[in-house]
Amino acid sequence: MKKLTSLMILIESLSKAEKRYFRLFSNLQSGDKKYVYLFDLIVAHNSIDAVYTQFCKKYNSANFNITVKHLYQTVMDCLIYLHRKMDIQTKIFALISEANILFERALTDESMKTLKKAKTMALTYEIYPMLIFLRRTELEYLNATNFENISERQLVSKQMKIMEDMKYNRSSNLHSQLYDILKHRLFYKGYAKSEKQKQSLNDLILSELNIVANNSYKGFETQKLHLLFQATYYLDSGNYKMAIRFYQTLIDMFEANKHMILNPPIYYLQAITGILNSLKLASLYGEMPFFINKLKMIEQGAYADDFILNIRAFVFLYEFSCAFNTGNFTAAADLTVKYNEDLFKNMSLLRLEMQLDILIDLTVLDMAAGNIKNARKHMKTIMSSGKLFYVLPAYRYARLINLILQAESENYDFFENEIKSIKRSIRSEKHLYITEKLLFRFIQNHYLLNDKKVREKLKRQFEKEVAKIKQNKYEQQLLVVFDFISWMQSKLTNRRLDDILAEKNCTRSII
Repeated sequence: MKKLTSLMILIESLSKAEKRYFRLFSNLQSGDKKYVYLFDLIVAHNSIDAVYTQFCKKYNSANFNITVKHLYQTVMDCLIYLHRKMDIQTKIFALISEANILFERALTDESMKTLKKAKTMALTYEIYPMLIFLRRTELEYLNATNFENISERQLVSKQMKIMEDMKYNRSSNLHSQLYDILKHRLFYKGYAKSEKQKQSLNDLILSELNIVANNSYKGFETQKLHLLFQATYYLDSGNYKMAIRFYQTLIDMFEANKHMILNPPIYYLQAITGILNSLKLASLYGEMPFFINKLKMIEQGAYADDFILNIRAFVFLYEFSCAFNTGNFTAAADLTVKYNEDLFKNMSLLRLEMQLDILIDLTVLDMAAGNIKNARKHMKTIMSSGKLFYVLPAYRYARLINLILQAESENYDFFENEIKSIKRSIRSEKHLYITEKLLFRFIQNHYLLNDKKVREKLKRQFEKEVAKIKQNKYEQQLLVVFDFISWMQSKLTNRRLDDILAEKNCTRSII
């Protein structure tokens, strides 16, 4: 059944255009089309057992596995054909196959022309691994024809071009390796939380600077990876002004070389989400709509449905952040209605970190609006996920929000053990935010807030700690998920949370 599971995921990811092409393709085939019936079953059902049972009612069960394999291959053939029109690498592979066929039939001139076309394409898009392979293929063709009509000087020139491409490709690989390591650290460990953790990135930044200093090959690919690395490093280390500058340079570079925005536009997307994350961490919510619109433009592209769904999730998360963190809870609630059909009902298709981010947003919105029952329902989904969300940095913030939710529900027996558990899990990271320490004390005294003396004492502690928090740029990383400081302030002053957030964030000026 493993093959069927893969097939169902594959078919579920098909766009309307891809499904339409599959049906056109199948109409051209003759004979009994068991695979088309299976395709329709998978589209209609999301249960493996239901698909198997329905298929066996019409056809012999012995045909099932054969039909699954045939349908899988047919769908892949359709996708490969369609992607030839959009994906550059697929186009180049198709030209290589065409050149090989022509050469095998002694049509040497035609095969060389086809290879030249493929080389031009690989060079234009700076796909150097494929360019090296194409140059080697050309030399093999020449060797097979005993280097007919080519001088030794021309042969050496072709060999030297391979050496140059290999040097450029090595430089690009070194940039890529460092960026991948940096991104991996950021994804699994979160942003640097102190100067000590920032210094742990020094090995990467020094290696990257060394590559740049010793690299004589300046092209789009290496420049792209350099800018991505620098922007991600500054974002990770809390220097949002520099991160925004590098991301903006990268976006400008892509828009000046639109042919390099590939299908799907993974790196262009990383540049846009990178600048949005920087603006969000700097609380510059007024500057975010311009870049959110760039995401919406990508959403209109002819990409696979799963990619479009991820773009839609990004748009929701950033729009929600703008609305909620500027105190516009009504607009945030409207967004949850707007995205209910197109996004929330398909959440299981999203990456885990996106699912967690959306669930956290839904939780804090209901909690802020006083809909504690709904908020606890969303939090239950997070907490009952087992280890799915546990490894993600945002899970730490979800547990802190759960503390507040339990306080709002007056479930005071929950606190002591949960706070100890959170501290144990944080111990491995060797860093506890000032905000977290303050929140723990505040939560433990939450039930005494009606006592004027206790509230005044907490207020004095609060003001003292907030002064430290404002001086520490790393604390902002915790507050961007949910502004715990503003929530505590609303409880101590009996002011509305939306009013405090609006006062705090609506007047932020651009860096």
